[in-house]
Amino acid sequence: MTVTLRSRLGNEVSNYSFFNFWRGARAAEWGALLRRCPGKPDRGFKSLPLRQLVFAVACVVVSSLVFLPAKVSAASCTVFHQARANDSWSRIAARNGMSLTKLLALNGAKNSTMILVGAQICTSDKPVIVIPDTVYKRKDVVAIIREVWPDEHEENALFVAQRESKLNPNAVGGANDCCVGLFQIYYSVHRSWLSNIGVTEPAQLLDARVNAQAALTLFKRNGNSWKPWWTKSWRP
Repeated sequence: MTVTLRSRLGNEVSNYSFFNFWRGARAAEWGALLRRCPGKPDRGFKSLPLRQLVFAVACVVVSSLVFLPAKVSAASCTVFHQARANDSWSRIAARNGMSLTKLLALNGAKNSTMILVGAQICTSDKPVIVIPDTVYKRKDVVAIIREVWPDEHEENALFVAQRESKLNPNAVGGANDCCVGLFQIYYSVHRSWLSNIGVTEPAQLLDARVNAQAALTLFKRNGNSWKPWWTKSWRP
């Protein structure tokens, strides 16, 4: 099927076919076609309803397949960039301090994927941790740790929690805020098994009891070892 278009001045522009489209027609040529879509049909089309229909279908195909913004593939995307004029994948990546490979992967895109002004581009899938207003008293934190941990390990547990977070359940630290809560659990490293105990978001680890229970589970997973919290000077 071939669609013949004429300009508003009556001059023949070009012959387009869906076959040529799939072979990779130049974006500029299809852009010229697309700009005609919102306008009124030329006089040559007015008495030809079938051509008007074909023309409309061609416009839909072009606009949906050629100029469709990239679809975000990361279901957990938390930060977006709104595309503006002259944006490119490499510029967006550089502006957000990330690799081009990571940016393309987050958006399920390729270098050749077109970006429309106003499109929402995912720039991070890192969970956003909102610090709660709850303030724990030190004695309450100590009581929770003693309650959760077995008697023979609770003193070491208190030592680790004091060293890691100064007994502050709302502590978030480490590289890129990787570690959360009393025992500074590295969420992204342990997320696979944390989900088995009901922890599916890093913010949950800001709950003192949840964090203490997660730390005990990590301790047991390492054969009742303090290895996850070892330092050069402390290896009980």
